[in-house]
Amino acid sequence: MRSVAIFVLGLPVLAGTALLDGARIHYTAAGRGPSTIVLIHGWTCDHTFWDAQTAALKAQYRVLAVDLPGHGRSGAAPDYSMGRFARAVNAVLEKEKARKAILAGHSMGGAVMLEFARLYPQKVQAIVAVDAFFPEPGASKPLEALAARFEGPGAMEARTRMVQGMFTPATMPEVRRKIETVMLGTRAEVAAGAMRGMADPAVWREGVIDVPFVEIAAASSTYLTEESLRRRFPRASVIRVPDTGHFLHMEKPDEVNRILLEWLAGQGL
Repeated sequence: MRSVAIFVLGLPVLAGTALLDGARIHYTAAGRGPSTIVLIHGWTCDHTFWDAQTAALKAQYRVLAVDLPGHGRSGAAPDYSMGRFARAVNAVLEKEKARKAILAGHSMGGAVMLEFARLYPQKVQAIVAVDAFFPEPGASKPLEALAARFEGPGAMEARTRMVQGMFTPATMPEVRRKIETVMLGTRAEVAAGAMRGMADPAVWREGVIDVPFVEIAAASSTYLTEESLRRRFPRASVIRVPDTGHFLHMEKPDEVNRILLEWLAGQGL
């Protein structure tokens, strides 16, 4: 049930709870409009990484920002597979009685959106990927080795190196602190489990998802190309944001918000 209003950048946002297999899925809901946008965070992040987008979108859209199982204020889960994460997103949509949604996902959120589109194709209006990697089938094996590093005595050191490697010299100190605090504060079993979930080859199996698709990418993420994306998303386009690290929606929120709103308007959404 809904709790008291909280505030993001001076605008009221309501906290809500959905249930998945008896476990609590925390989310926030804001705004009104004919279309719903659901914001899906990345590995070991939480819904607050989307605060600037919630504030910018809520004037025109119903905006739902989800804490995936094990992340943020959501409860623990038996596993942290991309399929479970996709079902958590659906539980929030069901709770909010949203029949369709525009999906926006950062980083690991891309894998979650991919699984959601397979499980609930009739519910997907469009997909917005923010620096999200979609490897070719069979190319996810290195992620299994990463997952193994996130367990045991050296796990926190390995996670710290990975998180800090996502920054550039242009990443502001306050943004770095926020990201490090949340990502390194996520439980070890979630960090390893979610990485192992992304390593699952079944997530990246062949298949075409023919919906409006845009990748808003850091200029440095040159491995994200329209050619590779269109093998999976035929309508894919890539828009690049210069001088950012992996968290471009937090580093340059105004620019990302402008790109996002213009793209949505161009799609008639």
